[in-house]
Amino acid sequence: MLPLIVFAQQTGGLSGLIQLTYQKDRNKDIDAESEKNSFIQEYKLQYQGHVYSPRLLMYSIGGTFRKEDSDTEESRAGKTSTKTKSKDYNFKLDFIQGTKYPFTLFKEKVELPTWTIQPDQTFQTKQTSDRYGLFGNAFLGKGINVRYDIRQDNTKSVGQTETTDRRNRSFMFGVDSRKEDKFVDASYNYQHNFERSKNEFEAINDAKLSWGLRGKTTNFNMDMSYNDNSFTEFTTSTANMNLNYTPSSDFNSNFSIYGNKIEQKENKGYFTTFFGNTTYKISPYLTTNQNLMLYKSTGDFGNDSTQSLTLGLIFTKQAPAGITYSADTSVNGTAQQSNTTKDRNSMFYSLGARVSKFFESINSEANAGSSYYYYHSSLGGKTTRYAFNAGFISRFIKNMTLQSLLNFSEEDTIGDEIEGASSETKTRHLISDNSIGYFLQLGYRGSLDAKIGTIFERGTLPRTFRYANLTFRYAIRRDLSANAGLNFYKESVNSTRTITGFLGVEYKLRGIIMNLKNELWKERGPQGVKTRSSTFLQASRPF
Repeated sequence: MLPLIVFAQQTGGLSGLIQLTYQKDRNKDIDAESEKNSFIQEYKLQYQGHVYSPRLLMYSIGGTFRKEDSDTEESRAGKTSTKTKSKDYNFKLDFIQGTKYPFTLFKEKVELPTWTIQPDQTFQTKQTSDRYGLFGNAFLGKGINVRYDIRQDNTKSVGQTETTDRRNRSFMFGVDSRKEDKFVDASYNYQHNFERSKNEFEAINDAKLSWGLRGKTTNFNMDMSYNDNSFTEFTTSTANMNLNYTPSSDFNSNFSIYGNKIEQKENKGYFTTFFGNTTYKISPYLTTNQNLMLYKSTGDFGNDSTQSLTLGLIFTKQAPAGITYSADTSVNGTAQQSNTTKDRNSMFYSLGARVSKFFESINSEANAGSSYYYYHSSLGGKTTRYAFNAGFISRFIKNMTLQSLLNFSEEDTIGDEIEGASSETKTRHLISDNSIGYFLQLGYRGSLDAKIGTIFERGTLPRTFRYANLTFRYAIRRDLSANAGLNFYKESVNSTRTITGFLGVEYKLRGIIMNLKNELWKERGPQGVKTRSSTFLQASRPF
């Protein structure tokens, strides 16, 4: 009989990745040109297992090594060659998982240098981070859970002009209890941050408490929090309450109160907000809603208050023959008081209507709608807006979608009088969007998707926008697939034409995945021609 000793057994086993990437990027602007060639090697290795039993100890250890060689040639900076090696290590120990008192130890270390290439200089920044800690839970029964988290985070960055060296420590302790009809959650988090290079210290205290009740028709939630920061000398205390009451499917109400206290050096401010909303379904076609908002602020940050009430009515009805009618109206009154600006009383009302019809025989839909909005302020501000929209979408022809949309709006806005003066702005927009789309399923292996259209805009800023796009996807074999795309845009205001395209191929051979992708972007405008091209070739072998 073998003695009972602790021995390692394979659980997840060994996994990893070997990946080689070549990328070539070329940029050409009006007065500059650049080319970058990069070869990237990436190797990942991870091992997972357990000691004696997964319920005793599960472990994971791994790392990544990455090497990048790049040659960059820029018309102003010349030619630059850079070599970068980055690596990271990690391990995690999960103790007594599946029991009442599981906990985890972890550690991560990353070394990541980066290069900055500028016309007059090239320099490297070395970044390192070292994180380790402990976290876990204690399930005490009757839905009570205790959680804790202790960790250290050291980060350092050394560059040509600036160096940072931060030592951050944090501690979290929390307790929560959850049942079907109620819950309570309390937590405290402390952060100790120290910047060694600048000798700056920061302590952050954050405490939270929340609880709630659940019923068939009523839900109530409340949470309170406290946060203070020694570096910014900023302290915030908040308390929020929310009540939702839904006695039936026809009536719903929601009420919320938000309280906030802010302290910063010699200043204090108190902020309180109340939101109330009710919705009542009068009939199957008619619904009314009411919204009330009350806001009050006092203290050194200002004394302001706002009262706002909105009443709304919505009508919706579906008639025979695929016709749907809808209409809505709303009225709002708002009063604002402040010790720094003039008091303002304002109101607005809006009206809207819409109708749509579906023609089943031709698989098409037509719709039209209009709206009116009016706003008036006691300080002389005024806004009047009219809007109309219509649309037609047809799929009568197989695999083809015809779409025509029309939107018109006109607005006249007069600003509030400030020191006896105000401004007026008038805008008018007419937008027409017409397009034809085509989609073809190429058996089970691929698809072809194309669309062409034109957008006309008239009014304050007239312009014409033409566009076309084509996308192709096809699986040649189970291990070989290809995709391609082409897009064209033309804009009349700046006389700009843009063409983008891509071509990609993926091939799988005995666990090796090879990807080839080429992208092109070209823009022709008044200032000349700009081009961007990228070639990407990658071979990867996960295991």
